[in-house]
Amino acid sequence: MATSQSSRRSWLKQVAGGIGAGLGVVSVEASARRQDAERPRNIIFMVSDGMSLGVPTLVEPFSRIVRDTGTQWWSLAARPDVSRGWFDMRSLDSLVTDSAAASSSWGSGSRVFNSAVNVLPDGTRLTPIADVARAAGRRVGLVTTTTVTHATPAGFAASVPDRDDEAGIAAQYLGRVDVALGGGRPHFDPAKRQDRRDVVAAFAAQGYATWTNRAQLAARGSHDRALGLFWDGHLPYTIDRQHDPALTRDVPTLVEMTQAALDMLARAPNGFLLQVEGGRVDHAAHANDAAAILWEQLAFDDAVATVLAFAESRADTLVVVTSDHGNSNPGLIGLGDDYDESDAAFARLVSARSSYSAFRAALQAPRGPSGRVKPDAVRAGIEQRLGIEVTARQAKDVSDVMLKYAKGRRVRSSVVDRTIGQVLGAHTGIGWTGTTHTADLVPVLALGPGRQRFEGLRANVDAFTVLSDLMGQSFRNPAMTPEQARRLHKVALDRTPAPHWV
Repeated sequence: MATSQSSRRSWLKQVAGGIGAGLGVVSVEASARRQDAERPRNIIFMVSDGMSLGVPTLVEPFSRIVRDTGTQWWSLAARPDVSRGWFDMRSLDSLVTDSAAASSSWGSGSRVFNSAVNVLPDGTRLTPIADVARAAGRRVGLVTTTTVTHATPAGFAASVPDRDDEAGIAAQYLGRVDVALGGGRPHFDPAKRQDRRDVVAAFAAQGYATWTNRAQLAARGSHDRALGLFWDGHLPYTIDRQHDPALTRDVPTLVEMTQAALDMLARAPNGFLLQVEGGRVDHAAHANDAAAILWEQLAFDDAVATVLAFAESRADTLVVVTSDHGNSNPGLIGLGDDYDESDAAFARLVSARSSYSAFRAALQAPRGPSGRVKPDAVRAGIEQRLGIEVTARQAKDVSDVMLKYAKGRRVRSSVVDRTIGQVLGAHTGIGWTGTTHTADLVPVLALGPGRQRFEGLRANVDAFTVLSDLMGQSFRNPAMTPEQARRLHKVALDRTPAPHWV
C-alpha cells in the first residue's frame, strides 16, 4: 500500500510538473503574444504646441458655443480606454523649455539646451527617432501648421546646433521623411538659400510629389511620398483663413494635411511614425490672442478627430496627444459680483474675425511703416475685426504702443499684442500670466496598443524609449546630466576672450 501511495504521489508530482511546465509554456507564449499585440504597427504623436492646460479647459465651452458640441480632447480625457499621464518637459539648461529642446527630448531621448535640435552641448549629434523608425522598416511623416522645418517637427527628424538653421533642417529631411506638409517654402528654395541648393528639385528627383497649394493636395492621387509647402512662413492663423476667401482657397487645413498624410502612410508595408503639430496654438499664446488660440486648438482638435477615425477602424495604431510646454497660461477670470458675468464675457470671443497680427497689419498698411494709427481708427478696427467695443482710453493705449512699434523704438510686436490682449481681457475675461513659455507639466492622453506606457508622471525623455521599444528597437542615444553640461559651459566661458570693455 505504501508503495502504491508512493507511486501515486510520484505520478501526481509528475503530472503536476507537466501541467506546471505546460502552463509555463502557455504563459510565455501568451506573454509574447501580448508583447506583440502591444507593439503598434502605426504610431501617431500629436502635439498642440504651447498648450497650457487652460487651453482645452477654455476650448471645451467655446466649442459648445460655436459648434454645439464638445471637443475630442475632452472626450478622450474621460474615456476609460485612454491612458492619462503627464510629461515633465524641462530642458537640459532650464526648467522652462523651448520647442526645440522639448521635441528633441522626445525625438532623441536626451535633454539638450534650449534652441538646439538633437545636439548635445559638446557638439554630439544625436540620432533622431525618424532614423530609428526607418531602421524598423517604418515610414515617417511630419504635418504642421508652422514651417515644416520648425523646432517641433525638426525634433523628430533632424540634428542641428541651432533651431534657426531651417535650411539645414530642410536638407536633412530628404530621404529621412516620407511625408512633410506645412509651411516654409524659402528654406527649400535655391533663390532664398545661401547654398543656392534647389531642395525641392532634390525631393522631386527622389520620387516625392511636390505641392504648393490646397488643390494639389486634394488631387494627390496615389503618391506615397510628398513634400507640401503651402506658405512662405507659418500657415495663416485659422481665424484669418476662415474669413479670407483667398486663404481658404489656397491653404489647406490641418485636417486636410493630416488626412493626406494618413492616406499615404497607411500604404506603408511595415507601418509608420507620424507627428502632427498644431503649431500656431503657441504663437497665439505668445500674442495673448484669445480668439486665435481657441480657433487654433479647435483646428488641432479636428485633426485629433481625423486621427481617431483612422485609429479606431483598426487595432494596430497608437495615438498620443500631448503638448511640448505651456505658454502664457490663459484662463477665464471671474467677472461680476458672483462671477455671473463671466459666461457672457467669454461668449464675446465668438465675434472675432481676425488674429491680432492680421488686425495690426490691416490698420498699419495704409499709413506706412511710421505713420500713427489714431485712436479712433484703432477703436473702429477693434470693433470691426476683433468684435469688441473698447473705450476711448483703451484705444489710445493701443494706438500709443503701436506708434512705438511702428517707429522701431525697441517695442516688439509682442508688446503690441500683449497690450491688445490686456485691453480685450477686460471685456472677455481671458487673463494671461505673460507672453512666454511656462514650466508647467503637460498632459498626455494615449489610446491604442502600448498606451499604458504613457500613464503617470514621466520625464519627457521617456517618450523616446517607449516609442523605440514599441517599434521593436533598443537603440539609445548618449546623454548628458545638467552638472556635466554646466561644467562644459563653464569651461567654454573660461576659454572665451573677455570683451574689450572689461
